[in-house]
Amino acid sequence: MARTRTWWPWAVGAVGVVVLVTVVALVVGAGAQAAATSLSVVISAVAGLLSWSWHRSRPAAPATRAELDQAAEALAAMVRRQWTEEAAAQGLLDPHPLAVRWRSGQSEAGDHVRMVGRTLSGRSDDIPAFAAAFRALPRRRLVIVGEPGAGKTALAILLVRELLRDPEPGEPVPVLLDLASWNPRREPLAPWMARRIHEDYPALRDHETYGRDAARKLVAEGRVLPVLDGLDEIPADLRPEALASVNHAIALHDPLVLTSRRAEYHRLVEEADVITAAAVVVAQPVEAADVVDYLRSAVPPRHIPAWQPVLDDLAGRPRGAVAQALSVPLNVWLARTVYGSPGTDPAELTRWNDAETIRHHLLDALVPAVFTAPPAATDRSVPDVRRTAAARWHPDDARTALAFLADHVRRQRTDGIAWWDLHRALRPDPAGPLSGPAAGAMIGLGAGCMAGDYFHWALPPFTRLLCFLAVTLATAVGAGVVIRLAHVGGDPGAPGRPDRAGGGRHITGEVLRRIGLALAVVLPLAAGMGALIEYWAEAVERADTDIEVIAPPYTGIKAGIAWALFMVVPALGALCVTALRRRARADRRPAGDLGAEVRRILLYVVLFWLGAQVAGILLYMPFRQVTGEPPTRIVFITPAEDLVFVSRRAASRACVLLLIAGVMAGLRLSGGSSRPARLDFRAPVRVLAGVLPACLGRGLLFGSVLGVVLAFAAPWGPMIAWSTRLVACGFGAFFGLLFGLGLAVLRWARVPADLEQETPQSTLRGERAAAAALLVFALVPLLAKWFIAFEGHFAGSDIQALDAVGRWLETLEANVAMGLAAGLLAVSGTAYFAYREAGLRLAAARRLPSRPLSFLEDARMLSVLRRVGPVYHFCHAEFQDRIVSAAGAAGGAPQRA
Repeated sequence: MARTRTWWPWAVGAVGVVVLVTVVALVVGAGAQAAATSLSVVISAVAGLLSWSWHRSRPAAPATRAELDQAAEALAAMVRRQWTEEAAAQGLLDPHPLAVRWRSGQSEAGDHVRMVGRTLSGRSDDIPAFAAAFRALPRRRLVIVGEPGAGKTALAILLVRELLRDPEPGEPVPVLLDLASWNPRREPLAPWMARRIHEDYPALRDHETYGRDAARKLVAEGRVLPVLDGLDEIPADLRPEALASVNHAIALHDPLVLTSRRAEYHRLVEEADVITAAAVVVAQPVEAADVVDYLRSAVPPRHIPAWQPVLDDLAGRPRGAVAQALSVPLNVWLARTVYGSPGTDPAELTRWNDAETIRHHLLDALVPAVFTAPPAATDRSVPDVRRTAAARWHPDDARTALAFLADHVRRQRTDGIAWWDLHRALRPDPAGPLSGPAAGAMIGLGAGCMAGDYFHWALPPFTRLLCFLAVTLATAVGAGVVIRLAHVGGDPGAPGRPDRAGGGRHITGEVLRRIGLALAVVLPLAAGMGALIEYWAEAVERADTDIEVIAPPYTGIKAGIAWALFMVVPALGALCVTALRRRARADRRPAGDLGAEVRRILLYVVLFWLGAQVAGILLYMPFRQVTGEPPTRIVFITPAEDLVFVSRRAASRACVLLLIAGVMAGLRLSGGSSRPARLDFRAPVRVLAGVLPACLGRGLLFGSVLGVVLAFAAPWGPMIAWSTRLVACGFGAFFGLLFGLGLAVLRWARVPADLEQETPQSTLRGERAAAAALLVFALVPLLAKWFIAFEGHFAGSDIQALDAVGRWLETLEANVAMGLAAGLLAVSGTAYFAYREAGLRLAAARRLPSRPLSFLEDARMLSVLRRVGPVYHFCHAEFQDRIVSAAGAAGGAPQRA
């Protein structure tokens, strides 16, 4: 039955709109037009957000029987499409597949035969017969065990496809799930399966079509056949509990397919129990005759002569080294992959007399083979994703990256590669944010914040905007480049760091190279800044102001030179901080450390002040009032009082940023976690209503306290009245309330990403959206302050307090720069920022490509990695161990960047 929509939310919305319009009309009639405009914008925005959220969060009706039937059909179609593509990518759909024999292992690790009903055996090249034998089991429970690389997962994939090819009436839908992320102590099997299906197959979230909780109901009603891959990938101490949980879940005669490595499963059943009433099959070594038969069919006819020595060796020496090595399906796949391209010589396999040597050779040759794009297909209009993935990366770069990732996994004592943990592969950075472009951006925003107010004197709005962007971008790029070139980070041998082993000549050459790069970037930007300031000076001289001012000759040239010399300051700062921290041998602080957070905020505020200071000097100090002196006198630095005035203006802006940063840090807008998050606006509105009062109270408290501190501690001039200073308290309360509102919305909408179920791309998109939301929430209070002050004509008001509010960050550009700086400060504590900074540093050290996630996904497409939820794993532990040991033996052991 279709769900009937309720009418009362629409009535409430209509009444709310009428009330808002009435209130605005009354206020406008009273003469407070500016206040009415501000009030209407704020209230309408909040009302619209709540109305939309309420619409999205309305509960759907429970799924009906017909809707569940539709959900089961949709799930079957999605599973069939998913594993057909995966089987094709792994070469499992060849017309003549490799014959892997599976014998019954009931007597070794299975239940009593009378409990199972019958034993089971079969061949992987006859999947229809194997599926029929599985269907003949009374309870349809199967355990697949084998050695590493024996083809357990491949058999499970093929079985899922066959069961879905011609399903019987009422047969459950087989769904293959990786067990690596399951923690049986936290969650029983059935709820975990329901959540995995809900996240892995998002089409089932369509409540209008399938009803509410379709995935959970499918699992609860036994309409899903769990195909659980990799029991051995669960930590050893959790396996007994996992086995007990599985037996508990299938107690109601539910079917099951489970895969595990042989040794681990035998050890488990000796310590705990067996899977109740489940047949057990064990992979047999592939016979030499089957390998010959497979290769004769799988290798293109024109390549058969190159393979003939291998075929002859297999036929003539069925117990020889080649036969022993190729008795493992993984090695057969490796051999076909490595020698699948024209120009390769598979006959070299016969030159070794040891199966282990052959295995190592195949593992070493895998990366060059898969990361070399094969010839284009005959039909170029047909997209070939594997060829495209292989063509993106050079084999040497791919080997370096995979060796580094394998060593990273080993160092972290985990088996997964998560994008949000890549920063852990970096050495503790002595310069902190100075090693990345964020420092340059913060300096540029400080310069833009100061320039936005100065340009307001003499430039029209559009020209002011262009000049603001020019000052901000030029300063950000220049400072970022010189900081990066001055930073002595990286690892030995990386291009970002001189190698001491090369001697003084190499170090001198590297220093000269960096100086040349810095000059190539800074000098053109300095020329542009000089021309801009010259234009600004001419505009000020032509402007109709109360005080006549002139600019000395050569203002643009002197300003350009001064701007270029200023770029030495951040470079020296990076060098000094690096040297001091390296000498102190500072270790990485734990995530969430309060002292590290305070240092990060202070560092960003100092960088912002530095940019504001240089912009103030360049834009204000060249001018002087007409005092009767000859205009040809070259004067660049005016009296000390003007320098103090500029410094106070720059410091006051830095203090405002410190106020905002303190409020955000106190409210913990960024969440304080290095794990990815996502936004979900479907949560019930009552959750938002519950957290809103507390968040507003916290925001008001932090804002008021920090506002009082700002009022008495900021470097105000002596002519500023105490009443004006107290306006800072109002600023603090205002920002605190708005940031409190933002915190409430973020707490309502931001949820941790489900790391057991989502894909790497979805978690990155979710974290990026959460970071963008932080940037917006940091920008909105500044824009609201400017809008209210602008519409209310606070600047120039007879009321001194209102005039002070209007003069603080008077222009839109200054408020945007301040908001972006606050947003950058907030975003710098997110997992997305850490990933981006880690990507830049690892790329500079030539450890990973500049797009790590794209490389990981391409490696998965090429069957080097596999994906479990949002985490990548190496497909084969043997390859993972081998690529690290091979890199170490070659003298290039992976190092932390």
